[in-house]
Amino acid sequence: MGRLDGKVAIVTGGASGIGRQAAITFAEEGARVFIADLDEAALGGVIGEIGHNYADGITVDVTDEAAVERMVSGCVRRFGRLDIGFNNAGFGGFSPIQDYPVEEFRKVVDVCLAGTFLCIKHESRHLIEAGHGGSIINIASLNAIQPTEGFAAYCPAKAGVAMLTKVAALELGRHNIRVNAIGPGLVVTPATETMRSVPGLEQAFLDEAPLGRAGQPVDVAGLGVYLASDESSLMTGQTLYLDGGASLNKYPPLFDYFQDAAGAES
Repeated sequence: MGRLDGKVAIVTGGASGIGRQAAITFAEEGARVFIADLDEAALGGVIGEIGHNYADGITVDVTDEAAVERMVSGCVRRFGRLDIGFNNAGFGGFSPIQDYPVEEFRKVVDVCLAGTFLCIKHESRHLIEAGHGGSIINIASLNAIQPTEGFAAYCPAKAGVAMLTKVAALELGRHNIRVNAIGPGLVVTPATETMRSVPGLEQAFLDEAPLGRAGQPVDVAGLGVYLASDESSLMTGQTLYLDGGASLNKYPPLFDYFQDAAGAES
């Protein structure tokens, strides 16, 4: 028996990286997964890999409330219920504060924080109406608690996700809906490829992590299974930092590494 047998999960940002692995791992544990992403081709690929008996999906911009509402209703229509929300969609930007375009700042906050809010809003609305409780899992970041040069939008947005998780848990516990978050450190995904390609930067990350390694998507997905399952039935309102211990130290000085990389290219 799988740890998620009989459950149905929504996974946003599910076509690549952490979200893709979460969808695959949830299905391996017996869940049916409804995957949302902007990348239609990659979305079709992961659905095909899992198989149409266990996976379906929809293209969704999580900043569009009507689209998020369609995502939830589409999941319930396809699989008959909803038990788990894995709210992973997000992205980051990089700029010194004095040069940060306000439009880019707003976009990062809108996707990472407002998008997570909209997913919680509509997932919880259905779970309350269904009356059987559920588990909502938000992807925060090590950057929710560890400031980083150039991340003037991403760090506050992810800190907001951690606090939003607490507020949602406080409100939704009366409906037997648990809300937790995962705060990954450096994870080897397409989204971190740019940083990992800067000479010396990945090793600088590893030097600050007591366990001395970067995370893999399967690490995050495994914790996601625990939070989605009945094994974590007493846990809510928590952000669990999955970072190899990097939160015990400091983030590498990104401006130094990116300036060095720019100088080497010039």
